[in-house]
Amino acid sequence: MRRLIKKSFRATAAFYLADNLVRGLRFRVGDIETESGTPHAGRPVDSSVRYIDEVFADYKKYSGVTRFSGRVAEIGPGDNCGVGLMFLADGCREVDLVDRFYSKRSSRQHGEIYRALFARHAGLAARMSGSDADDESTFEGVRRRYGASASAEEFFVRSTGYDFIVSRAVMEHVYDPRLAIKNMAAALKPGGMLLHKVDLRDHGMFTPNFHELKFLEVPDWVYPRMTRNAGRPNRVLAHEYRAVLRETLPDHEVLVTRLAGAGDIDPHLPYGAIDAALRDRSLAYVRSVRQRFAASFRTVSDEDLSIAGIFIVARKPAASSL
Repeated sequence: MRRLIKKSFRATAAFYLADNLVRGLRFRVGDIETESGTPHAGRPVDSSVRYIDEVFADYKKYSGVTRFSGRVAEIGPGDNCGVGLMFLADGCREVDLVDRFYSKRSSRQHGEIYRALFARHAGLAARMSGSDADDESTFEGVRRRYGASASAEEFFVRSTGYDFIVSRAVMEHVYDPRLAIKNMAAALKPGGMLLHKVDLRDHGMFTPNFHELKFLEVPDWVYPRMTRNAGRPNRVLAHEYRAVLRETLPDHEVLVTRLAGAGDIDPHLPYGAIDAALRDRSLAYVRSVRQRFAASFRTVSDEDLSIAGIFIVARKPAASSL
């Protein structure tokens, strides 16, 4: 039935409207469990460890930080705290894991992943010597936070003093990423950094049955009613991230990770450094599909619409009034 629904743009939108309503009612009565945020579900242990390594390596590579230290907050860690453990292994003192939702998980499966990480990092194993790998609540230096108060917009109003605030494929699910960025900037210590990899695609809402920018055609007044409670993509695009970063953390770089109609950009690059042929291909793609876009996107440049993923590296000044 769902496959049939997904073949129709309007039927798909109607399905998301209904699903979003139900999820909102569940959230209001305290049901925060979700099947999203589970990248490790069904993965072999070695595959999960490779994924954790990949995520952490990106933070190292694009931040230019040789060794992480101090306090870290990871937004939307989902079902596994492996990336947080990597920050501890690297030299951080503590990691706060903040998530509006609770992702379903198997403690036994994740225990196997954690044991594999302990085996690879002697310092981490020593730190966790009194912990139960099947119960991450026993991990020294790791603190989980869930629910509305752990949303990216609210958590950093009261929780401050971070050296690094990081996320991967999470900011696109936040209710108001612009407010979240402002609050994160205020929560950083002087010299602290934001590191966020943001996937600006539709996360399968309409793809692959329609073109990859089809979700930008949903009217502006309808779209939040399809997505907000379910954590679906918020449609905040690259130019809006740049605008709030100019206001809050002028020392920043926005790298492109993907171009619509052209694919991934690896290594991630500033827009102007991307091969001109790839940029032209993506711009031609955008021009071929933008005629039906919702009102809020009609004045957005082809270049900004073409950016389907970004990696934010932003640093707070060593002496700052933020």
